[in-house]
Amino acid sequence: MAFAEERDGFSGPEGSWLYTVTIQGLPSFQGIETYSAGGGYSEADQLSFGSGSLASAGHGVWKSTSERKFELTYLNLTFDGVPGNPTGTLKVRQTTTIDKAGNSYKGSGDYAYFDLNGAPMTFPGASGTFTIIATRIKLEAPAK
Repeated sequence: MAFAEERDGFSGPEGSWLYTVTIQGLPSFQGIETYSAGGGYSEADQLSFGSGSLASAGHGVWKSTSERKFELTYLNLTFDGVPGNPTGTLKVRQTTTIDKAGNSYKGSGDYAYFDLNGAPMTFPGASGTFTIIATRIKLEAPAK
């Protein structure tokens, strides 16, 4: 199914998307994400494989909040860059509005890193805000 079923005037985000995140002071980066019916979520992004730190794919939940709007919370497991030792988690929270056609969205949110004991980390950039834009990945037939 290319688009989610419409419920109460809201066509949900179910399906897969290509997104771009902007955090002030950092280069923008892309990611891919999938919203499942019933509120499941998974993602992977380019920032998670940067030098000096690593992160797992993100897993979380989403919920419709009003017509064409939804909220999202997800977590990544984090590791130091070279030996791959666990360092904690990254929590991302986002509010998003899907366009009327259901093919793109814009949103914003916040993020924070936590250590293995769940305490907020305090290094520069350990928390902040971001903006996000995304386009729905559409089914394409292979070239003949």
